[in-house]
Amino acid sequence: MLPWIRKEWTARESNALGLYIALLLLQFRVRYSTDIPLLSTDDRVLEARLRPYLAIFLKDEELAEAVETGRVFFKAFVEHTSLPDYAAALDAIELDCYPMLREAYLRHVKRADIGSKIADYDARTLIERFLDDLDSNRFSKGKMTSAGSSILLMPFSELMDLYHLSEEQVRVFLRILRDSGIMFLDIIPAPVHDRELRERLL
Repeated sequence: MLPWIRKEWTARESNALGLYIALLLLQFRVRYSTDIPLLSTDDRVLEARLRPYLAIFLKDEELAEAVETGRVFFKAFVEHTSLPDYAAALDAIELDCYPMLREAYLRHVKRADIGSKIADYDARTLIERFLDDLDSNRFSKGKMTSAGSSILLMPFSELMDLYHLSEEQVRVFLRILRDSGIMFLDIIPAPVHDRELRERLL
């Protein structure tokens, strides 16, 4: 564990979720050379990045707490880490904190948002098939962390062809994945890739 990581950042599940979402965004959705200077100097922009994802899981006081944890973690990370070390440091933090981050994430996935129909599929069945196809590399993934998080090179047309879905049905499917917290835009958190955790996830 890096010495500047604070215990309170994983003390409660809301804190752990704030840290995890900030970590995933830093790993996959932040351009270090252009985004970091802006996010480091404007808290409103940073909070605007964090809040939509954390609001999937939390509300009110817990949401505010998670956003604050993510914000403070981000600031501390930038302060204590040199640019060439960003990727390795983020990878190490996720790996070290993974048991706590995983449990917080799994307990807050919005399973209620999964129970609907898409074309001839039950959404849960389609999600299970999609995740199996993802794990068997039927879809291309970009960078993958040591803990197992990845970014999907979103195969919109492939989803249409493979599952015989219309363009609108693919949009509905992706919305379910994102509204439930299984994906954040195109980020797949590590617990989603773990077959042993699939039952808890869905």
